[in-house]
Amino acid sequence: MSGATWAMNGMSMTGDGQPDMSPLLTLKRGQNCVLALRNETAWWHPMHLHGHSFRVISRNGKPNPIREWRDTILLPARESAEIAFVADNPGDWMFHCHVTDHQEAG
Repeated sequence: MSGATWAMNGMSMTGDGQPDMSPLLTLKRGQNCVLALRNETAWWHPMHLHGHSFRVISRNGKPNPIREWRDTILLPARESAEIAFVADNPGDWMFHCHVTDHQEAG
């Protein structure tokens, strides 16, 4: 019981994370990646991906006709989205909610 409130794939952290924390995912350089995001909370979350730009390919199961480039997606309460990117920038990159209170609480 770490006191964490928020989770990704059932995994929580607090503050700036732990040095021995396992990656959420590992991709090969050049690999295409589609992430399915689902906000199961009552709060909006601006989800930010470091190191890459992505396209929003769907929202709530409906294709996004615009597919604009972003590094952050605002995910309303109880909604879902799919984002896609190519893992062409090697490194350890963070994916997190840009609401600092949410990061501090897990």
